[in-house]
Amino acid sequence: MNTEITKIKDCNATRGWVFYDGECPVCVGSVARFGGIFARRGFAWLPLQTPGTAARLGMSEAVLREEMKLLRADGRVAGGADALAALLRSVWWLWPMGCFLEMPGIHWLGCYSYRWIVRHRCWFSKMCKVRGHNSTHHRHAAFFEMP
Repeated sequence: MNTEITKIKDCNATRGWVFYDGECPVCVGSVARFGGIFARRGFAWLPLQTPGTAARLGMSEAVLREEMKLLRADGRVAGGADALAALLRSVWWLWPMGCFLEMPGIHWLGCYSYRWIVRHRCWFSKMCKVRGHNSTHHRHAAFFEMP
C-alpha cells in the first residue's frame, strides 16, 4: 500500500477525511478559519494534492480537483455542496444549515452556488496558483481589493 495512503488512514480522524485544494488561498484560508470546528468532531483535513488521493477515492485526478471531497469513515464519498452539508450536520449548532442545504430546490441552488464559487475563487484572492493568473485581470476584482 502507498505510504501516503497509509498516512491518510492513520491520520487522526474518527468520522472522515476532508480533502481540500491545498494550492488555493481561499481553500487554505477557509480550512485555517473553520477547519478546527470540524476537526474537533473527528474530521481530518488533507490537501487534494496528497499523493494517492485520487486512487483512494476511486476517481481521476481531474474529477478529484473539481471540488472538495469528504471521505467518510464508512467509505462513502461526497463532494462539493453535499460534503459541506454533511460537515454542517456534524455540528449541533450548524445542523439546521446542513439540513436546509439538502432540501429540494435549495440543494440545487447550493450545488450551483458551490460550483460558481469554485470557478471564481481566484476573484477572492490576489493570486491564485490553481488557475495560474493574477485575479486583478478580472473586471470585478477591484471590488474585492478595496483598502
